[in-house]
Amino acid sequence: MVSTEEILIELTKSTKLPREGLVEKIEKKQNDMAGLISFEGAAYLIARELGIDLLEKVRRELQIKNIVPGLKKVNVCGRIFRISPIIEFKKQNGNSGRVVNLFVGDATGHIRLPLWNDQVKLVEEESVKIGDTIQITNGFAKENIYGDVEVSLGKFGNVRQIEDSTFPPVDELMKRAFASGTERATISSLVAGDFEIKGNVVNIFRGSFLFRVCPICGRSLADKEGKFVCLEHGEVEPNMNIVISTVVDDGTDDIRVVFFRSQAEKVLGLSANELSKLELEERYRLIKEKILGKELVLFGKVKKNNISGSLEMIVNEVKDLNILEEIKKLADDLKA
Repeated sequence: MVSTEEILIELTKSTKLPREGLVEKIEKKQNDMAGLISFEGAAYLIARELGIDLLEKVRRELQIKNIVPGLKKVNVCGRIFRISPIIEFKKQNGNSGRVVNLFVGDATGHIRLPLWNDQVKLVEEESVKIGDTIQITNGFAKENIYGDVEVSLGKFGNVRQIEDSTFPPVDELMKRAFASGTERATISSLVAGDFEIKGNVVNIFRGSFLFRVCPICGRSLADKEGKFVCLEHGEVEPNMNIVISTVVDDGTDDIRVVFFRSQAEKVLGLSANELSKLELEERYRLIKEKILGKELVLFGKVKKNNISGSLEMIVNEVKDLNILEEIKKLADDLKA
């Protein structure tokens, strides 16, 4: 919520009028309305009379780093630095749909903004494109399968172009979002956030190692009488993906580490389709042979597990262990 002080500062800056004069105008507006509106409400009315969209200015104060899952009426601005290919899909009920993802960033972070069906025309007609600065209004934030935050427009949200040159350029936003230049940390020092670790896989949790996901949003599906249903997109034809839950130890501590999808396939050297052809015990035996005891360099998001309350890592990138790089890191540490 924006404070009275912040409103006055913004009005003073935008109108160049003295603070005392603005306060008088706002209080007079309150009196004219017989005290039925607050000081803040009267300030918005005065701003409108002066030709200032104070609501837009307030909305633009939200930084992307402060967007958390569950936040409603999200109003934020940023620059589009990546647009995914448009995906067309068909549900099992015969209905078709489309989706495209915008990646939007500011100086503090980035989010994914999915556009559905008719909203896809914004990209097709180049109403928005890479490099544009946009304002998202009335969105809602949620956590995706990788633990990252994304903002959806829903029925009442909106996105439009704005003129603002204060956001970082596209190449800088790309580098921040997709480069894993995060400094390596020991497991014992981990907190919530993005980190690189090096350690050995010391345990593999049993399971089916395969799960069905929505081909549109990638979320897990519910099996209802043999039909696979996404909470957001209804009945769909599922995609099969791999998930491997492990424990990684680096000598300072250990942490649960989860490999999803492409990273699970990379660490195994197998596709989900190949793994699905094996019986359950055969899958477990093969996965143990492939990765148990293996030393890995991992980059990913560390977060608290909602059930156990302990930290876990969702892997975003599996790196090959480069002996020369490791020797250099060790030498740098010794020098430090």
